Amino acid sequence: MRGWGALLVFIPLWGMAAPARVELVFGGDVIPHGEVKSVAKAHARSGNHEGWDHVFGPLSDVLRTADVGVVNLETPVTANTQAFTKELVFNAPPAMVQALVTAGVKVVSTGNNHARDQHVEGLGETLRHLDAAGLRHTGTGLTKDAAWEPVFMEVRGIKLGFLSFTRSLNGFSNPKEADAPHVALLPYPEHASRRGLKPEEALERVRAAAAKCDALFVMGHWGREYADTPHPLDRALGQSFLEAGAFAVIGHHPHVLQPLEAYTTKSGRRGFIAYSLGNLVANQARFYRHVKGQLGKDGDKRDTLLLRVGVTRAEPGAPVSLAEVSVLPVWIENNAQGRKAKAKRNIQPVLIDREIEEVSRRLAALTQRTATPDKATRAEKAALEQRLTNARYRRERILRMLPAEFQVATPELRRRELTAQAAH
Repeated sequence: MRGWGALLVFIPLWGMAAPARVELVFGGDVIPHGEVKSVAKAHARSGNHEGWDHVFGPLSDVLRTADVGVVNLETPVTANTQAFTKELVFNAPPAMVQALVTAGVKVVSTGNNHARDQHVEGLGETLRHLDAAGLRHTGTGLTKDAAWEPVFMEVRGIKLGFLSFTRSLNGFSNPKEADAPHVALLPYPEHASRRGLKPEEALERVRAAAAKCDALFVMGHWGREYADTPHPLDRALGQSFLEAGAFAVIGHHPHVLQPLEAYTTKSGRRGFIAYSLGNLVANQARFYRHVKGQLGKDGDKRDTLLLRVGVTRAEPGAPVSLAEVSVLPVWIENNAQGRKAKAKRNIQPVLIDREIEEVSRRLAALTQRTATPDKATRAEKAALEQRLTNARYRRERILRMLPAEFQVATPELRRRELTAQAAH
């Protein structure tokens, strides 16, 4: 594995055009488990997309201040309120898609093993709801070629591309007819009969997409569920995609975090592979509670992160390159255990550094009270200390996946000074 050298910093000279910069934020699996839908319903009010704005709310400013927010949509989307669902068969209402757009998401990958959960009809309806909401998508389509069609968008003169695929379909196969609805499938060798592409064919799709944009991001739904290390075939596949022109490969499916790896291609271009970003919204590990001295592996299903990726062009006509890559550790808040009898059930992804800052502030305020603390104050202090211990431990466990080439982003978001850029 070839790592990166020193980060390049582009400093515009007076009188020269400022570098063009685009910032993207990638998140993991959005899974509408029944309990997640119940949380949305419990917080529904007029104008908040049936409560889904509440679910995504803690991350919305991060997504909105990026140029492009991207997540994996691990579900069909249909208006059928009677759609069959269970633990491993998903369906989400159109309001969830609308809330994703409001939160700042602009692209979703739909190439995943749950794309056929509501059958072919649900696949087609999902695409209609995404189009109606203005949410770009890649990974499924009404034909085989459409399923493999990349999304392209131009931001500040930099053309971005996104391509999505899955390595499994939960036992389904693509149809024989190329003009029927398909999922972009690149199966593992043992599932070759599922009518997907061969690795060399997928490589050609990546090479063709990369030739049509300045920076291509490939999103792979791959790996073993709940394994914290990549599948060996995926490591080789991800590197081959980078050599074929992709800037980065962003992975999903294991439902836990897997390592990030820096990679320099044979031509000297920097790229990286994020093997799994874990869950972003889900109801897994809902009864986890941190216990001192234990590894807390059960909580790994609630560990996640937002990946901030910058791409830059030094001057008009120059090639685009990868800038810094940083992460924001995220924890899926879930009060299934320990909530008071009348408290609403809550499931939300929260930024851990903000959680640490807020809890520390509240603890400091309690400590500054001069009066002898009463029973309620002591209980509140103990609960806050438990939250702080949990947040610090989960943060440490998340960052073990982060090699030295990557940075931890600060909780304060860097807002782009458009007027300052325009002055150069």
